[in-house]
Amino acid sequence: MTRADDTRDKILHNAKRLFSEKGYYATQISDIIESAKIGRGTVYQYFSNKEHLFISLLEKFLIEWELYINELSNREDLETISPNVYLKKRLYEAFRFFFEDRDRANIILRAGLGLPEHFEQKVQHFENKLINMIISDLNIAVKFNNIQEEADLSFMANFIAGGVFRLAHYYLSISMDDNMLIGSLEEISSKASKIIADGIFIKK
Repeated sequence: MTRADDTRDKILHNAKRLFSEKGYYATQISDIIESAKIGRGTVYQYFSNKEHLFISLLEKFLIEWELYINELSNREDLETISPNVYLKKRLYEAFRFFFEDRDRANIILRAGLGLPEHFEQKVQHFENKLINMIISDLNIAVKFNNIQEEADLSFMANFIAGGVFRLAHYYLSISMDDNMLIGSLEEISSKASKIIADGIFIKK
């Protein structure tokens, strides 16, 4: 990594924390400059304005999310694992993506609230990636006769994705520190997977 990359990452790291803590509108470029301990001109070498900086963060998060999902997609063999166990593992990893970086999660889960439409569209990419992954998994479950062939997979996927985002927001909002959140992943994913499995899987 070059020195320029280090500086850019330092700016993004400090911006991420401030956007998470204060929100987009309350955070000023001057706050980021002070936090990163760099000159004003240095910020503008990398980002034209606050909006450019915020969008760059969202794009960085999307790349991280895509890498995460691609890694998950290649990890398990669906022919040797039960659908219930697979579902629980999927939910566990999805929640872990949010819980392992609270600042990133706060920005993703709140970015669409009261912000310009093009910000909301960036956040929509996260939801679309998750929904497409779920639909792909559901199609495999249909293939293995774990879900009825006539099931509305799009409806199911949106229902599950909505639950993931809402539960992540809920647990990040209540008074739990990061260690407690990570420690609760097993319980959270177990509860969620049981409710979903009871509603979508064929009883055998």
